[in-house]
Amino acid sequence: MTPTSKKKKKQPIIDPDYKPFIILNDKLQVWVGLINGGREAVFSDDFDEAKVLGYEEQFVHVCRISDGHIMKDYI
Repeated sequence: MTPTSKKKKKQPIIDPDYKPFIILNDKLQVWVGLINGGREAVFSDDFDEAKVLGYEEQFVHVCRISDGHIMKDYI
């Protein structure tokens, strides 16, 4: 490698399907995770604890296991 040649940096692969969002329930609490082996959704009043998701399949899964109305808020 000569001193004048530059090493090319690898560009990160950008997934066009990834669109970050958080999940809110009907009490405007944010989704923070799962308990009981992924069978129960946990929500919190603290927005700093919100987990960011990015795929529709993740939202559909949380819809199935949550009790009540939920919505997503894109960030």
